[in-house]
Amino acid sequence: MNRHSILFKLNILFTIALITTLVAGFSIFVHIVKKEQLELFVKSRLIAKEMRVSGQKPYELFETFNLTEVKGEEKRRVLQEGTKRKILQAFRMKRTPPFPIGSRIITHRGYLYLNIPKFHLLLKEKRSFWQRFTLPILVFLGIIILLVAMYTYLRKSLLPLKKLQLDIEKYGEGELEAYQLSPKKDEISKLSNAFYRSAQKVKNLTESRQLFLRNIFHELNTPVTKGKILVEVTQDQKTKEMLDSIFTRLDTLLKELAEMEKITSQSYTITKKPVPIVELIDQARDLLYLDDPIPTNVTSETVEADFATMSIVFKNLIDNAAKYGKNLKIIYEDNTLSFISEGKPLQEDLKHYTQAFSKGTMTESQKGFGLGLYIVNEILQKHKMQLVYKYTNGENWFRVNFS
Repeated sequence: MNRHSILFKLNILFTIALITTLVAGFSIFVHIVKKEQLELFVKSRLIAKEMRVSGQKPYELFETFNLTEVKGEEKRRVLQEGTKRKILQAFRMKRTPPFPIGSRIITHRGYLYLNIPKFHLLLKEKRSFWQRFTLPILVFLGIIILLVAMYTYLRKSLLPLKKLQLDIEKYGEGELEAYQLSPKKDEISKLSNAFYRSAQKVKNLTESRQLFLRNIFHELNTPVTKGKILVEVTQDQKTKEMLDSIFTRLDTLLKELAEMEKITSQSYTITKKPVPIVELIDQARDLLYLDDPIPTNVTSETVEADFATMSIVFKNLIDNAAKYGKNLKIIYEDNTLSFISEGKPLQEDLKHYTQAFSKGTMTESQKGFGLGLYIVNEILQKHKMQLVYKYTNGENWFRVNFS
């Protein structure tokens, strides 16, 4: 079990409480037994004094102290057993009154033996062991039962946290389909219900957003397609080039928005498997319609990745280098792949460019819509990989850390 979990700490707390209760119960029991022996000894002194004064057995005092005289076989067995096991506790009296020289009082398991001149009495408590200790034992057992019941109740109350954790993980992976609200009123149930309600609201908003974007893409694709057709029949060459540039940029924007929507969707999942890095580079070149090879030291290296989405990462990084630099080369080393090109350094921190619709310089911003690195970062996060940037010796290094 995880030593940082609440259940682990609860188990430790219960164990400490149980051990403490057992030790305290045993200590209290020993204290009660010793107290009874002391009380029995005090009673014996009073009884011995009364017998010395009256010369008779004080039966009324026996009754007052809840004692009865033991005779016959039981007396012989108790004295023999006490002597044999050396359990008897003997108290030899001083030479001061009321006890003559040689007087002896012995207590043993609720028995009281008075060995004084003219009297050899064995007395015992009228109440049995269970009668004397029933209440302390019941109280002790009650505390143990209450402790175990509270532990069981708390553990049962915390178990929904495990289910909530699994559901949150499923929600993060876009796999949370069914859930049930709890009718309970405790804090954990309220927390679970709040999460499930929020998840349902987010799901409804996501579905509405997807429906809205689909409609937008559909409505915009139609005029863009018609516009590109009209460009072909335009006679004026200057107007034709201008319209072609406009509609091409709009078509590119729609494709990038559709790509971004698909990748950032919660329902979108990746399938990782070993893929040769050379094949990813070739696929990226095909997506960009590049005929010339890209200088690289990659040979037979592979990476655990989703082929389709990682191809988009390579495509965007190669396209980014073509737009903002020159002399691209791809270098593999230490489980990282670097896309290196000559050019000006980034004016902002990398985090700025991994946000949607981020821009570079004024002249460079006209080359794209600021979605390339945002899509790259989103895909790498789904792969649990990292994008790192550095600028050295006039070169931009965009490094994909596969580990």
